[in-house]
Amino acid sequence: MSTRLAAPTETTWTRAPEMTRCLDTPYVAAAFADDAVVRRLDTEGVGVVVREPADGSCVVLGLHNSSASQARIGLNALLPEYVGRAWHFISGSVRTSPADDGMDVHLEAAGHVWLTAAL
Repeated sequence: MSTRLAAPTETTWTRAPEMTRCLDTPYVAAAFADDAVVRRLDTEGVGVVVREPADGSCVVLGLHNSSASQARIGLNALLPEYVGRAWHFISGSVRTSPADDGMDVHLEAAGHVWLTAAL
């Protein structure tokens, strides 16, 4: 049974998912620069990291499901400041589904995904 996540609370994400080939695209690499703004969130067993380059040109979102069951994340509920953005896959494994308020991301147990959106 999957659970739809509510609004996040601030926490530290100690296990970063593998970023193989994630940094090959210049605008994605900018979100991992030393001067990037990084926010870490935790929502019911799903670690979330939001990275934005200093120029604010894009956002890179990392999701890691640390639970033993599938997680369902409503992107608009999780990140209301990015409502209406088109999210694009970077790395990991994910399934999506339409939702009344946008798009839901489904992560398997211990699954992760990196997504990006231009601002």
